[in-house]
Amino acid sequence: MAAFLSVSDAADALNLSSARIRLLAANGDIPAEKIGGRWLVEKVGVERRRRRGSSGGRPFIPRNAWAVLSLASGEEVAAIDAAARSRLRRTLSLEGLGALSLRLERRADMARYRAHPGEIAHLRTADRLIPSGVSAARLVGLDLLAAREADGYVRASALDELVEEHALAPAAIGESNAVLRIVPDDVWDLFLAARPHAPEAAIVLDLVESHDSRSQAAGKELLNRLERNRR
Repeated sequence: MAAFLSVSDAADALNLSSARIRLLAANGDIPAEKIGGRWLVEKVGVERRRRRGSSGGRPFIPRNAWAVLSLASGEEVAAIDAAARSRLRRTLSLEGLGALSLRLERRADMARYRAHPGEIAHLRTADRLIPSGVSAARLVGLDLLAAREADGYVRASALDELVEEHALAPAAIGESNAVLRIVPDDVWDLFLAARPHAPEAAIVLDLVESHDSRSQAAGKELLNRLERNRR
């Protein structure tokens, strides 16, 4: 089960105000759960943000975040103009995918659910879900098996239907077995429609940001592969 910190303890650890921590939690910029009207901040998220320090710039808007992820995956990006593409490519080249992870956090809104164990296999192969994280690991050649959980991206307008179809119930971090990453429809149409799995750079971040040590290790392996290919 995930460990949590109070807002005040998270604020002390990051040298931020409690109000700033609450805002980060409410915006989904730091992993947290609101329980009994109080925010509890995930300890691993605080530690990750403290290790990385400042993100070195504002978070990318979703469209630019997906452009960076596509570029980092070695894909062509025609969905943005040439000047913006050149600027993002230069940023990626100078800083690298790992260093940009905080700026890429707005690629999707994360929602956690609990599914019946027998429904997980059906959810992982649902047409509306683009596999990522542990659900996509085998698809990109990683030795990591997702037997009892599902992870993937879904377009915002398809979320309610997917949740209803698979009888998903909202769940806290320690109780969830399905992670749905919600992407605005316009961004989905540009970068994610009709894909067999998420771009490899998105899979990297979703694995590295996992609570599971095997998933984190697999994410780092894929990150190293992408960095070697990009050089």
